[in-house]
Amino acid sequence: MDINIRRGLADAWVLAAGHRNMLAAYVALGVVVPFLLLASEPIFSLRTVMAIQSDPWSYRIGGSFTGPLYLLAIVAVIVAGAMQAAWNGLFAEMREGYLAEIMFGMVAGFAYLIANLILAIGFGLLAAAPLFLLGPAAVVSGSDPLTIAMAVSRLLVTLVGSWVAARFCLAGAIMGSRGSLEPVSAFVESWRRTRTAQVRLFGFYLLYGLPYGIAAAALIVVHGAFILNNAPGSFAETMMSLGWILLFALYFLGQILIPAGFYRTSEPAATASEIFN
Repeated sequence: MDINIRRGLADAWVLAAGHRNMLAAYVALGVVVPFLLLASEPIFSLRTVMAIQSDPWSYRIGGSFTGPLYLLAIVAVIVAGAMQAAWNGLFAEMREGYLAEIMFGMVAGFAYLIANLILAIGFGLLAAAPLFLLGPAAVVSGSDPLTIAMAVSRLLVTLVGSWVAARFCLAGAIMGSRGSLEPVSAFVESWRRTRTAQVRLFGFYLLYGLPYGIAAAALIVVHGAFILNNAPGSFAETMMSLGWILLFALYFLGQILIPAGFYRTSEPAATASEIFN
């Protein structure tokens, strides 16, 4: 059982071409709706962030963080649910309709999200263990050797985290394709299927994330320039919001289609006896 990167990307393209309308609907659910929800909260506005950074004494965040945290949780569930619904629709031999897919997706997406959250917290605690052992006094001392060691540690944590993410990249597609609401077996299966291709997947996802990072940085710079030179709610700022939606939509589709293509190419080939029996 192996994963061919080129074949997986070709399969992802075939899936995209054959399910254009469905994917457009789930982009609306998983990207546009969360973007509008987050846009309703001023704390998530780039203009607000720039104002606080430019003059933190004049611009401060007031009120409770409970509301924004609830909103983030709702958005995360919607995004994960839309992804699970899309995977379920992509792999269904006969689709049951958007309502059934979304109902499944929201339940499976919540379970998928919780599993990822537990993994992220566990990995974060392991990565932070050396800092706990050193103690706060040593960490804030600012000595040159410690600064260099922490920089190297951050790089290693990023690389190891990327490798772990590559090993679990098939988990969501496995849940969606099987209509499963239980994430543990999907993560175990993903770890097993990516064993022989882990180096290729690790390199691919590092390169895959690079253009999105560059595009996001460029959008931040351009959007910041528009904010500095235009009034709130201007046409230019509205167009920048459309640019962000387009970038998030492309990333969202990639997060769905690429694992789906890799999952298809990781499927064991049928034997002659299975074909003719």
